[in-house]
Amino acid sequence: MILVMGATGNIGSKITAHLLANGQKVRCVARHFPNKEAFRGAELAQGDANEVGFLMDCMRGCSAIFTMIPPNMSAKEVRFYQNKFGEVIAEAIEEAGVKKVVNLSSIGADLESGTGPVLGLHDQEERLNAITHADIVHLRPAYFMENLLGGIPSILSMNRYFGIIPAEVPISMVATRDIAARTSFLLMNPDFKGHNVEYLLGEREINHLDVMKALGRAINRPELEYVEVPSAEMRNYLIGAGMTEDWADAFIELGTSLGNGTISGTVQRDKKNTTATSIEEFARTTFLEAYNRAAGKEDLRKSRPSPSGEARP
Repeated sequence: MILVMGATGNIGSKITAHLLANGQKVRCVARHFPNKEAFRGAELAQGDANEVGFLMDCMRGCSAIFTMIPPNMSAKEVRFYQNKFGEVIAEAIEEAGVKKVVNLSSIGADLESGTGPVLGLHDQEERLNAITHADIVHLRPAYFMENLLGGIPSILSMNRYFGIIPAEVPISMVATRDIAARTSFLLMNPDFKGHNVEYLLGEREINHLDVMKALGRAINRPELEYVEVPSAEMRNYLIGAGMTEDWADAFIELGTSLGNGTISGTVQRDKKNTTATSIEEFARTTFLEAYNRAAGKEDLRKSRPSPSGEARP
């Protein structure tokens, strides 16, 4: 039995699909399973993974587990939340006697300051490394390509994508499908020993100008523009969108460290940490699908009759 935490998320759902397709027995952990049909063939463990007893019971009898600290945008103190959740995971691993762990961390987790939400993952790596009986791989993926999906509303309304990373600064971007593929391989072939780190850096370094070209071609918006905004303005936007002030500050700090090279300078790209999915492929598939869904909803909203019976402009 293989355990997958965060099974309904971007990465966890893909890991589950990989494992089931390869005939593995899978136990999925999530607070809710809105679409249980998508997990047919898996054992569903629905509950709060932030409770030691529940998580420990889920881990018992598992040959390998995938762990992660799920983001909680309502947390008032990001690192405190991450550490409390991380402590639960570590205690459950200890008590359940789990031998093989694949832990979702992040590029920059080796740094002790200046990386926003990655600091909690730095703490978690150290915490899990204190567990001597478990063999562990800490996966350190780069910036998720899926983060680009958050810009779809402004693309639809203004043909612009807003960010704080300087437009011409190249960064590593990785598709979650590639993270899931590597995780699944490790879970199915848990022959790793000791405590290890693996980076997943995407197909190549790319700047936001080239990202916009790829996205623009895929959605037929060749004039799609990247707009760099001041950190203070982005912070206000994030808070207005529902983030707590501490989460907003953490994301600004992360964006700054990506933009000034603090994070990228911690690792060198090589054949092993280079993954398959290019930004062009991501744009043609995941991004285009999400864009079309959002555009369809927007068209439906605009065409919905107003109370007077007339269509909205």
